[in-house]
Amino acid sequence: MTEPDIGDLVRNVQDLERRVRKLEQRLGENAETAAPVEAHPAGAHSLLPPNMLPILGGALLAIAGAYVLRALTELGVLSPAAGVTIGLAYAVSWLFVAARLPVTAKFPIALAALTSVAIMAPLLWEASTRLNAISSWTSSAVLAGYTLVGLALSWRKNLTVVTTLVSVSTTLTATALLIATHDLYPYTLALLAIGAAMEFEACRGRSGGSRWLTAAAADLAAILLAWIVSRKEGLPEGYTAISTHAALLIEFLLLGIYSASAAVRTLIQRHCFTVMETAQTAAALMIGIGGVAALVAANATGTLALGLFALAGGVACYVVAFVVAGLEFKWNFRAWASFGMLLVLAGTFLPLSGSGYWALWCGCAVACCWTAMITRRPTLGLHGAVYLLLGALASGAAAQPLSQWFAMEGNSAWRPAALVVASALLAWIAVALSAPGETARWRKQASSFLLAAVFVWLAAGAATRALVLAYPGSGVPADTFGTVVLTLVSVALAWSGRRWEKGELVWLVYGFMGLAAWKLAVRDFQYEHNLTLVVSLLFYGGTLILLPRILQRKTGG
Repeated sequence: MTEPDIGDLVRNVQDLERRVRKLEQRLGENAETAAPVEAHPAGAHSLLPPNMLPILGGALLAIAGAYVLRALTELGVLSPAAGVTIGLAYAVSWLFVAARLPVTAKFPIALAALTSVAIMAPLLWEASTRLNAISSWTSSAVLAGYTLVGLALSWRKNLTVVTTLVSVSTTLTATALLIATHDLYPYTLALLAIGAAMEFEACRGRSGGSRWLTAAAADLAAILLAWIVSRKEGLPEGYTAISTHAALLIEFLLLGIYSASAAVRTLIQRHCFTVMETAQTAAALMIGIGGVAALVAANATGTLALGLFALAGGVACYVVAFVVAGLEFKWNFRAWASFGMLLVLAGTFLPLSGSGYWALWCGCAVACCWTAMITRRPTLGLHGAVYLLLGALASGAAAQPLSQWFAMEGNSAWRPAALVVASALLAWIAVALSAPGETARWRKQASSFLLAAVFVWLAAGAATRALVLAYPGSGVPADTFGTVVLTLVSVALAWSGRRWEKGELVWLVYGFMGLAAWKLAVRDFQYEHNLTLVVSLLFYGGTLILLPRILQRKTGG
C-alpha cells in the first residue's frame, strides 16, 4: 500500500469519527426530548424510539471503525499491541457513551453497551488465539478489568442492561479462551474475579441477570482445573503447567467467595436464601472441598488438615443455623444446617476414608436425634436419619439382609450391622419421644420412617441368619426362614403402628410385604421343596388375611 493510500484511509477514519460524534450528539438530544413519552400508555414507544434506525446506523458505523483498526493492524500501519490497545480503549469508550445517556433511553443504552461488547469480545479472541498479540494473563486481566469498568459505570444509574451484557460477554469469552488456549489458571482466576464482582453487586442490592451464569462457569472451571492437575498421568498434552499450590488457591477462592456472599446476604443483610443461592453455595462447598481433597489425596497430613477444616466448618454452620440465623427465615435455618451436614460428612470421611468413618456417622445420628428432642428442632432429627442411612450403606450392613434372602454376594461381617442397629434404635427412641407438633409433623415422620426402616431391615436380616444358624440340619432352606421373618415383621409393624399411632410404621408394612412377594416369586417357587413352599405360602397368605383386621382395628379397643 502506497503512502497516498494510507493517507486516504486515515482521512476516512477521521471522517467516520466525526460522523459518530454527530450521531452521539443527536442521540442524546433525541433521548432527552423523547423522555416524556415514557408516560404514554403505549410502552413500546419507550423501548423502540422513533429514531431507532439512526441509532442502529451509528452502532454499525462504530463497529466499522473497529474493523478499520483491524485493517490497519493487518497492513502493518499499527503494531499488534497498539492495535489491540486502541481497540480495547475504543470498546470501553462505548461503555462511557452508554453510561452518559439518560436512564429513560433504554434502547440506546442497550445498543451502546452491545456495541462495546461486540467490539471487545472478538478483539480479545483474535488477539489471544490467532494473532498471539497478548498473553493469556493479559487477556484475562483485560476481561476482569472490563467487567469492573462496566459495573462501575452502571452503578450510579443502576443500568442493569449494561451490567448483564458486560458480565455475560466476559464470562463467555473467558470460558471460550480457557477451552481454546488450554491455559486454565489465568482464565479461571478471571472467572472468579468476575464472580466476586457480581456477588459484591448482589450484596449491594444490584443483581445482574448473569450472576448464575458466571457462578456456573466458575464452578466448571474449578472442577476442570482440579481434575487436570490431580491426574496421575500428569497434564494432558498442550495444557499449560499449573502448580498444586495455584490449583489449591483456586478451590479456596471459589469456596471463600460464595460462602462469604451467602453469609453477608443472609446473616448481615437478613435476606432469605433464594433457591439459586442455596444451590450455588452448596455447589461451591462441595466443589471446593472435593477439589482440595483430590489435590492433596497423596498427602495424609493434608487430608487430615482438610478433614479438620471441613469438620470445623460444619460445626460452625450448625451454630450459625441454630444461634445466628434463627427462625426468622426457616429456609435460611434449613440451608445453613444442610451446609453443616455436608461439611460434617466430608470432615469425618476424609481422614478416615479407609476405615470406620461410618461409625462416626452413626454417632452423629444418635447425637442429632437426641439434640433434636431436647431443643425441639425436628430438622436435626431428619439430619440424624440421613447420617444413619449413610452409615448403614457405607458400613456394608445394608447389603447383609439381601445376601441372606436372595443369595447375593456379600461379606459375612455382622458386627457393623449390630452397631448400626443399636444406633438406629437409640435414635428412633429420641424421635419417638419428641413432642408432637403440627408444623414439623412431616419432618418427624420422615425421620422416624428412615430410622425404623434401617432398624427393621437389619433386624430382619439378622433374625433370618440366626434361624439358619440355629437349625442347620432341619432341612428348612434359608428362603423359607426369610419369608417367615418378613411376614412376621410386617405383622409386628402393623400392630405397633396402630397401637402407637405411628403412621410411618404402617408405611413400612407395604414395603416389606412387597419385598416378601418378590422373594416368593424369584426364590421360594424355584428353590423350595413342596413342604417348605407350603410353609412360605401359609405365612404369606395368612399375613394377607390378618393385616386388614389389624389396620382397621381402632386403637385402644
